[in-house]
Amino acid sequence: MLTPDQFYVNDSPTHLQQGDICVGVPVLFFPASEELILIRSTHRKVQLPHLDPGQVELVRERAVADAFDGTDEYVAVAAERRWCMLMTPTCDLEDLETWAVWPMYPVDGSGLERALEQPHHPTLLRLPDHEHFPPAYIDVTDFRSIGKKQFQLKDRVASITREAQHELTERFLKAAGRPWGYGPGETVEQPGKYETHKFRCARCNLYDVIPSEVTLEPGNNFPVCESCKAIRKTAQWYPLTKHRKS
Repeated sequence: MLTPDQFYVNDSPTHLQQGDICVGVPVLFFPASEELILIRSTHRKVQLPHLDPGQVELVRERAVADAFDGTDEYVAVAAERRWCMLMTPTCDLEDLETWAVWPMYPVDGSGLERALEQPHHPTLLRLPDHEHFPPAYIDVTDFRSIGKKQFQLKDRVASITREAQHELTERFLKAAGRPWGYGPGETVEQPGKYETHKFRCARCNLYDVIPSEVTLEPGNNFPVCESCKAIRKTAQWYPLTKHRKS
């Protein structure tokens, strides 16, 4: 884990760059319910951007038969302004109208304090403390799209070092590049034509442990990986495949 002096630069550059942290960036969150709330004009032929106040109504998605019927719909979402870290590479910033950011979440009250203490957590990363924002963490798989005008140089509170950029890149690639797998207790499905009944644990391999292998029949449950258990991780079993004959 990098120290604050290794993670943040003392003097930010005069331009925005990957890894910059801004305050007040709008992040959208969809409601937790299965159903969306549509925002519709009271006159369906009127375009929403040109409506006067009072000319819209909120409609439950499942209460109408024509929701998303060949047209775009406006829907109600929650928006929060929070600290965000710029994820889009510096060389692409000028050419793109939409940028990607990592929302930053407060450590206090998150219930993730123990997980964030792990220096090699597969997705979570606690950021080193900084004077301009409270203790925070990011989930490297939770990146959001924003308009480039929503991330302004005047709102920047911190920039990170090249070393920190490299660490974040490695974290993201490692998290996003993991193979699909099955957890302990899940049922083994019927393997495909080129698959054997042998499964290997990808999770313990990530932590420099010799990966475990098991041979299971369809209908069996995946076991706990003893190697993962020893390092307090959860197994991620994936099927090994036979080579095709050329």
